[in-house]
Amino acid sequence: MLPFFGRSRESRSFLWLLAAAPLMFVATGLWSLPAAAWLAPMFLLRFVRDQPTWRGCVIAALLLIVVSCAAWQGATGRFLQAPLPYVVGAALGLVAALPYLIDRLLSPRLSGLAATLVFPASAVVVEFAASFGPFGTWSSAAYTQQNLALLQLTSVTGIWGVSFLLYWTASVANAAWEEWAMSPEAQMSPEARTSSEARISLRVRWTVGLWAGLLAAVLMFGGARLALDAPPDTVPVATVTGTHDASSFWGVHRQAESRGAVRDSARAIQRDYLQRARRAAQAGARLVSWPEAAVPVPHEDTAAFLSKARRLARGQEVYLAMALNALPRPDAGKKLENKVVWVGPSGTVRKEGLKAHLVPGEPGQDGSGTLPIVSAPAGTWSSAVCYDLDFPALIRQAGRQNVDLLVAPSNDWAAIAERHAHMARIRAIENGTALLRPTSNGLTLATGPLGRTHGRVNHFTSQEHLQMTRLPTESKSTVYATFGDVFGWGCGLGLLMLIAGAFFQLRLPLD
Repeated sequence: MLPFFGRSRESRSFLWLLAAAPLMFVATGLWSLPAAAWLAPMFLLRFVRDQPTWRGCVIAALLLIVVSCAAWQGATGRFLQAPLPYVVGAALGLVAALPYLIDRLLSPRLSGLAATLVFPASAVVVEFAASFGPFGTWSSAAYTQQNLALLQLTSVTGIWGVSFLLYWTASVANAAWEEWAMSPEAQMSPEARTSSEARISLRVRWTVGLWAGLLAAVLMFGGARLALDAPPDTVPVATVTGTHDASSFWGVHRQAESRGAVRDSARAIQRDYLQRARRAAQAGARLVSWPEAAVPVPHEDTAAFLSKARRLARGQEVYLAMALNALPRPDAGKKLENKVVWVGPSGTVRKEGLKAHLVPGEPGQDGSGTLPIVSAPAGTWSSAVCYDLDFPALIRQAGRQNVDLLVAPSNDWAAIAERHAHMARIRAIENGTALLRPTSNGLTLATGPLGRTHGRVNHFTSQEHLQMTRLPTESKSTVYATFGDVFGWGCGLGLLMLIAGAFFQLRLPLD
């Protein structure tokens, strides 16, 4: 038998590391299994707690670095070149290790419920802090979950509540583990236990009961919210995709010998999409959109293109949410604009919204961060572009302004297609808005305000260039849209209180 599989608690803990490692690979990154996200932190936390502080935390950090570099492979696409994706992966691994270090330092100095709260509060604080960085909320554990009843919690707490439940489960399980399986007292008969030991057992049972009751309440709330959702009025909407997308155009753009060649290529794409939009309107759609940056519009052709779009909208009495790449003149000293331009059935340009968050390495001019608001007979509509939906604070504008339908033109790549579409769906649940997400090189998605799927098309397997569906015309009010990230900030405040309690070795009244 290998030395580290000996009889001591420290040696046996390597078994928990071996259990955690494969689970971590399917609990993190682009191809996550929901169940693994609940189990992996449980075993890794057990390993760290059974090891000397720094050795356990260093080993856990190394594991998480390896896992992050592998699990997030392909997430940065063409925007970051080697070795930068591995640097990002290593950084994600180190950040993911912080809650384990904080728990190892603080939880032994606390007891009962307080001790179990250190790990989930730390994890949420780390995720919340990372959301202000250039990669938004990509690393959140909440995105590993698919259960629609559970995800209704995001309408109250945002994604932070789901992450808290995941990590609190690991902490509570370890508290029970330590009590019943690992402490010497657990092997004694009930008669042999002292009254103090009995109180400790009661304290753990109370904590487990609180966790189970909260999880049950969350699932009951989500189930009731879904069950009581009355059939809504709907509006017919459509997404169209042409034979071109942003990537194919830029291939032509780079090889073109003149501005004239670029303009000729762009005009061909414009005609293609406007023709497809006309067919969608003739099929009954009242709103038509297409993927992010699918239609390039050189500056000198802007007026001509918009004139054609206005005639189409007026003639078909349809709203167009057109995702455009506005190309400045080469000598203008300006950046290209990745935006959505709204044209109403009266033939007037109603609003436009520039992409606010550019993917690191993406060229272009970033926007002001104000979502365009369009009033239509079927409700209040708005738009955001692709990566913008990875930042909950930005999209919360839609919830605060009672947006009934959010149009989110996107352009992905195969590695991130599933994850990115799911992230957008959760933004819709958070803010109680329907979502129309036309996407090239990914998943076109249409969902209701509770996250129910009304339409889903895989770019890589479908040959259809027109997707019709009907979406609800009324939004749902949510606590999250009103109060924002109160839960995330509350976890930060709670962690500070736990640090103070550990420093002074305070105990809860349950002791």
